[in-house]
Amino acid sequence: MVAIARVASSIGRLIFDTKFQKVLSSSIKASGRLAKMKGGTRFTKFGKQIGDAFVRAEKKTGGTPFFKDMKKLVTDFPGDLKKAWQGAKGFSGKAKALWDVTKSRGPLLGYGLLAGFEIPNIFKATVEDGVVSGAVETGKSTARLAGASLGAAIGTALVPGLGSIIGWFAGDYLTSKVVGKSYTEKKLAQEEKMLELMEKSQQNQLAALSSQQLLDSLNTGTTNPFSTLPAINPQMTMTPEQLQQMYSMLYGQKKLDLNG
Repeated sequence: MVAIARVASSIGRLIFDTKFQKVLSSSIKASGRLAKMKGGTRFTKFGKQIGDAFVRAEKKTGGTPFFKDMKKLVTDFPGDLKKAWQGAKGFSGKAKALWDVTKSRGPLLGYGLLAGFEIPNIFKATVEDGVVSGAVETGKSTARLAGASLGAAIGTALVPGLGSIIGWFAGDYLTSKVVGKSYTEKKLAQEEKMLELMEKSQQNQLAALSSQQLLDSLNTGTTNPFSTLPAINPQMTMTPEQLQQMYSMLYGQKKLDLNG
């Protein structure tokens, strides 16, 4: 239980605690320099470097509140932008000053973007498929946030500045591949599969109809065998049984598993 609580605390701080993230990045950067001094590369025993960085960051920030710091970063953002603009000279100077203020809040901007996509997905999964499905989607979202935050910390250590943003998106992308498609993505894939089945069924029915009409025309000696073909109706021509089968594939107990 203690280990689980410690992991949960580390994940929470990794996602929300900006001080934890800074210590983590600094530790990874220092470990890389030390590895090079010993004759290796900055990626020598990289997994251990990250593990040691987590331990150091937890020791330095454990027991201190961090939501207040997050709130301050958000509320002070407009004022900090104004000060940076007024304190810099020239276009390049002002651009750099604004970038320096913004990049320090890169993870927070990422949280906002990811939350904007994930909250509707979690709500939809809970309403349509139950609390368990909603909890699963919440776990996926948390994992993606943690992966993105770790990627930002590593990116900052390797490439200060732009590395934070690159690492954020790289971490989110890689984590999304591990946890799999979201509930909304699965639903869209199921709907696409149903449309494919409907189109294929319609094409098969039209092909069968055309073949039969052609045979009938040849048997009756019609000069133009295609003159008796009916105009193609673009509307779907499916039997009730086929519609019921597709509905079951989407929403029934044996619905399609398109997780892959």
